[in-house]
Amino acid sequence: MHNQLTGLLRIDVPVIGAPMAKASEADLCAAVAKAGGLGLIGAGYMDPAKLTQVYQASVQQLEGIDEVHRAVGVGLLNYSCSQELLQAAIELKPRAIWLSFGDWDSLAMPIKKAGIIIICQVQHLEQVEPALKAGADVIVGQSSESGGHGASPASLLSFIPELMDHVEKLCQKLSIQPTVPVVAAGGITDARQMAASFALGAAGVVLGTRLNATYESVYPEAKKQALVKAGSGASSHPSTIRTTLYDELSVMAWPPAVDGNCLRNELTAQYSSQTPLQDAVKQQVKEEHDKATADNTVEKLVIWSGSSVGLITSIEHAEDIVNNLVRDTKLILQQNAQFAKPKVLGQSS
Repeated sequence: MHNQLTGLLRIDVPVIGAPMAKASEADLCAAVAKAGGLGLIGAGYMDPAKLTQVYQASVQQLEGIDEVHRAVGVGLLNYSCSQELLQAAIELKPRAIWLSFGDWDSLAMPIKKAGIIIICQVQHLEQVEPALKAGADVIVGQSSESGGHGASPASLLSFIPELMDHVEKLCQKLSIQPTVPVVAAGGITDARQMAASFALGAAGVVLGTRLNATYESVYPEAKKQALVKAGSGASSHPSTIRTTLYDELSVMAWPPAVDGNCLRNELTAQYSSQTPLQDAVKQQVKEEHDKATADNTVEKLVIWSGSSVGLITSIEHAEDIVNNLVRDTKLILQQNAQFAKPKVLGQSS
């Protein structure tokens, strides 16, 4: 499955592991890379020393492997990234650096100067032109089905085609050639969704929640099991909810209009409808949350999740997930190509 994206990133398959903070570290990134994709370290909450240690631990697992199976990159949060963390990321000379949530310019310029590929994740069309002007080599469209933090009002099915058209027009306007590839992100869990993303025009896909439920993810075991047991996000009582509840309890303030997609639980049932929380209520919720954290009461803790969590039925190895995903996607695309062939008169269907 080689295309513009795989050539640009020097990878074997058009799959990117999302840079999930406190989940995507050395083992998970190495596993995605071994399968031929791009593994991204979720460095948003790391300090420079931690990032360096995790990156080196990941690439050490890939020594002696061919280039297209040892692609490891770094994911940063624009709005909170310090110059020290940015410099540490650049000095590692990763395959690519992923930027999301906030202004591009201050981070993109030194990355571009260092000759490192820049992946910019957007949640709506208005973010695309600033990203391209900042030097984006890849645009990731994050839809409303994505797990964790996001801000898109649109589903993958509607967002990616519009984003494709928008990127193409802007590349013509800005004299960028060839057109920057677009990658689909948001609730992608199995081959049917990956094949659909290609049909929409995407050059690749991002896997997030599905890779959380793997042996290589550093996500807590109890939270992995909760993802497996979550149930459908498409039922009359969906297993996920977009909310700002847990961010209001956090010391880190996310940019305006950003919320988070997580599994429903006791706290979201009681308090999500009350956001933004009044001070007295916030203090009460914080005390409950602090106690749940101390007691590891998973039923009250945030478990970030995409809307397709119902398709996750077991914890597996990340390398197997990517390999199987690519294999099954190829089969679907081959079947669809066969379906599209004109029928010869008299030939049985």
